[in-house]
Amino acid sequence: MVDGTGDGPQTDGRSTRWHKHKEQRQGELVDGAVALIEEEGAHFRMQRLAERMGLPRSVLYRHFKDRASLDESIRRRVVESFVQRMEPTLAFDGTIEESVHRVVGAHLDWVSQHPRLYAYMGVAEHSMGDGSLVADTKTAIALMLGERFGDVLKALGVPRAPVRSVAVGIVGFVDTAVNQWMRDPEPEQSEEELRAMLCRSVWAVLDSTLRSLGLELSPQQRVSDLEGLVAAHG
Repeated sequence: MVDGTGDGPQTDGRSTRWHKHKEQRQGELVDGAVALIEEEGAHFRMQRLAERMGLPRSVLYRHFKDRASLDESIRRRVVESFVQRMEPTLAFDGTIEESVHRVVGAHLDWVSQHPRLYAYMGVAEHSMGDGSLVADTKTAIALMLGERFGDVLKALGVPRAPVRSVAVGIVGFVDTAVNQWMRDPEPEQSEEELRAMLCRSVWAVLDSTLRSLGLELSPQQRVSDLEGLVAAHG
């Protein structure tokens, strides 16, 4: 009778090491692809990535089963970068006006710093259709905005649902406006003019929505001080 029990841990160990090596190599290839997009644009060829990484193209497909698999990994890496830039701005420190400027500014700054990655994500969103990672990320950011602001407003007697819906609309509005500005070969607005217009528009939508729900706030109102208003209403 052959005792094969000794092979298990060795096999598992080799499998674990190979899996870690593959993950590391995949990460390096994704980093290379992101850098290539930053340099050459959204429509890069697999052969160019292989040349950049100093590998035969066939080796790329040992780590990614097809181009779609690689694209999905790239999208996740780019989304991770975007979310890391946006998430700290959702804390709502300072006044309402400052919070709006911070969120809008972070979005515009990331796009300005990574125009080709932004274009790549636009191509990806169009090709994937509804329910894509890109669309889901925008929705997630909008819902985080709605939840964080909505929690305070709910305590003031303002229903949360309209605020969440408006947050989704605002994120879509800002993204669409920025996208159009980026695609315009001769934009009529400077980046600072666009930033100021977007901030004014976002506040106008928020102000109008809150007034329709019976709440008037100044853009100079500190978000942290709303807790005092909550106590006063209580």
